[in-house]
Amino acid sequence: MPPFIVFGMPRSRTAWLSRFLTYGDWVCGHEELRHARSLDDVRSWLAQPCTGTAETAAAPWWRLARHLRSDLRVVVVRRDVTDATDSLMWLGLFADRTAVERLMLRLDRKLEQISRRVPDALSVRFEDLEREEVCAAVFEHCLPYQHDPDWWKLWAPVNIQCDMRAIVRHAHAHSAQLDKLERVAKHQTLALMARGEPGDLDGLTFQAEPFDTWLRDAEKLFNDHLVAVGEAPGDWQGKNIPLLRALDHLGAMQIMTARCNGRMFGYLMSVISPSLESPDVLSAQHATFYADPAVRGLGLRLQRAALEALRQRGVDEVFARAGTRGEGPRMAPLYRRLGGEDFGQLFRIDLTGV
Repeated sequence: MPPFIVFGMPRSRTAWLSRFLTYGDWVCGHEELRHARSLDDVRSWLAQPCTGTAETAAAPWWRLARHLRSDLRVVVVRRDVTDATDSLMWLGLFADRTAVERLMLRLDRKLEQISRRVPDALSVRFEDLEREEVCAAVFEHCLPYQHDPDWWKLWAPVNIQCDMRAIVRHAHAHSAQLDKLERVAKHQTLALMARGEPGDLDGLTFQAEPFDTWLRDAEKLFNDHLVAVGEAPGDWQGKNIPLLRALDHLGAMQIMTARCNGRMFGYLMSVISPSLESPDVLSAQHATFYADPAVRGLGLRLQRAALEALRQRGVDEVFARAGTRGEGPRMAPLYRRLGGEDFGQLFRIDLTGV
């Protein structure tokens, strides 16, 4: 039986539900998302058997959760926004009521969206969790068991409160990691919403482009690329852009792109230099490479176009690395198809560590 997620806003009995839905072989966590540092962590967690969780910060990413696990079972718990805000402010942890209420309103809109758009989602009201028949519906929706009246009677009078101060401290301590995960999740969610299925594109062209033209048009692909290798969207702005631009101006760089109707679907950067082994040999080193995975066969075609253009420029040899991130481990077979031979291993020694 697939896992489940209970989506709710803070102070809507999600902690109580995590106890009530921990039954038999099943374990329901609470605020598990705060422990994730990557989408791979989320994917691995959802792959566990007999697993569920109750979450108050996950509602904005419901599409991504369904993408990672299409058979995910969903419960939505909604509470009056003003009441939820009053309950949070009562804890004394937040000074700005307007900001808290604005956040609660955004969460409630997401919860409404989940209720309307997720097939078979069960939506209940916070106040209705006092009633056995409502709890029974949640129990049977999430778990492979018939409702157990004795279990409900055991937990119904119990007031379960999570330690909000500890949760806030955890969020502050891990704000950088959680911010990165949020940026990745937002990017992937928007990509899912915009995704078509290009498949085989008619009119796909390959051309070498100036650095500044590539930089101007490839921002979306940069972010897709960064997410694929475990970095956060926008991190490309921290790359050594002045050096890359200077190499291009010196004629020491080739950027091969794949476009259709002006839209870029892939790129391959190569850095060109004289060989250290011989003054008569011109070498190239493949650098950043990305091909939209929705376009079948694009990676191989882009590589071939880049190699032919390098050959026309008089390049004698090309070095290409099969890295360890993203699709890197799968690159070796592609290079062999292009006639590449194993040239040893590349190692990186970090001299900045203590």
